[in-house]
Amino acid sequence: MSTSRRKFLKTMGATAPALMLAKTGFAGRMNRGGGGGGGMGGGGSTSINVPVFELPLNIPPVAQPSTTDAQGRAIYELTQMNTSVEIIPGYQTNILGYNGMTPGPTIKVDSDEEIIVRQINNTNVRTTTHLHGGHMPAGNDGHPVDYVNPGTYKDYLYTNKQQPATLWYHDHTMDLTGDQVYAGLAGFYIIDDDYERSLGLPSGNNEVAIVIQDRTFSADGSLLYSDNIMGETGDTILVNGTPYPYFQVGTSRYRLRILNGSNARSYNLVLSNGASFTQIGSDGGLLEAPISRSSLNIAPAERLDVIIDFGNNAVGDQVILENTAGSGSTSQIMRFDIVRVEDDPSTVPSTLRSIAQLDPSAAVQTRRWVFGMGGGSMPWVINGQPYDENRVDAYPKLGTTEIWELVNRTGMMHPVHIHDIMWQVLDVNGRPPAPEDAGWKDTFKVPPMGTVRVIGRFDDYVGDPNEITSAYMMHCHILEHEDHAMMTQFIVVK
Repeated sequence: MSTSRRKFLKTMGATAPALMLAKTGFAGRMNRGGGGGGGMGGGGSTSINVPVFELPLNIPPVAQPSTTDAQGRAIYELTQMNTSVEIIPGYQTNILGYNGMTPGPTIKVDSDEEIIVRQINNTNVRTTTHLHGGHMPAGNDGHPVDYVNPGTYKDYLYTNKQQPATLWYHDHTMDLTGDQVYAGLAGFYIIDDDYERSLGLPSGNNEVAIVIQDRTFSADGSLLYSDNIMGETGDTILVNGTPYPYFQVGTSRYRLRILNGSNARSYNLVLSNGASFTQIGSDGGLLEAPISRSSLNIAPAERLDVIIDFGNNAVGDQVILENTAGSGSTSQIMRFDIVRVEDDPSTVPSTLRSIAQLDPSAAVQTRRWVFGMGGGSMPWVINGQPYDENRVDAYPKLGTTEIWELVNRTGMMHPVHIHDIMWQVLDVNGRPPAPEDAGWKDTFKVPPMGTVRVIGRFDDYVGDPNEITSAYMMHCHILEHEDHAMMTQFIVVK
């Protein structure tokens, strides 16, 4: 992508935020502050009072199929639209939403259950949709230039040929991913199976998916977005689109599928009563065994599957989910209110799911990817080059195993996301991964001036070397880094 075209897209009417997102230059007076911590960028200051622990947690509805195709596959229809919603009580906020809401409806499927998700673009901008963590045929991954134009739709085939996991779908439009995700285009996609359901983990009302996002609002309730090239961070915390919600629970275990859906902010989550979390899964599904953690560090796009046990609490207790990486208005996330005595039939088994370890000696190739600084309007580069949609940087072969070295040559952490397959971490700066990172992963915290080595096997799907939209992507998931060229692509070949 040329510098001139990137600048054009950022400044002209091809971008939704030009039509709906206020810019930080005219933010009003601050009624709230202390938005620091967990991110390198910025995005202005919220200038209206935001309620804290006054609104109930929003639970997005579960999507239902609208029809089936000729092969009997369920078709889910999601309509992307410009709409206005009440996020801050008494104010209307313009968003881009799936079915008019943010987060969008949650899609729930089983492993190996093939479905179609029809993304209907009723917005005033072009979009693409990426199923983050999904393993699907090339051409269905939501390539940044595989545009769905206003007034049209695209059917994405998701084969779900993978282990159960917490995934999410979100916009991935060239140069505008940060803008359009910030405006609301994100939602959960959860894969399950009979084995996982048989484990006795908390389920039903005791299983909740939450996406944590930071946003900044102007005095009239509109979103403030500055496209900060270091990464956009807001000063107001939303959970499932609700500012600082409360969630009523009973005296039992709860399973929380936690997604960091922020553009750039990382979080370090703790419970105010000092209790520990029991982590059972990460990006790619269940770990081999549960692990106890006193805090949870989670980077943009990572998912953590955890159990919180309120069995030792009494009715009337309140437990706050805090963020020790933040300060002031970003230091609290949500509150759990214990409101009832509850029988607890759930269990957390000592063995969760077997994970076959990939053998480094089976790797046919090692590729080195250096994440660094460029210059001018393209400050973020991989292997010294900004992203070019017409350049393919790797052609891994179907059925082979490779080791990828993710090297950070900057002073900030980069959460690197690789599309198509799940990977295993071999080491971080030469040391074995922490237990919480020892399962299947698709997003990796590459430390400042550090190296993460990962190993993966390219199975099932190949692309067309002559068709760029059949390429899979790798990029930093600080969305403003991605939008400013810290992205590359590869095509799996026979």
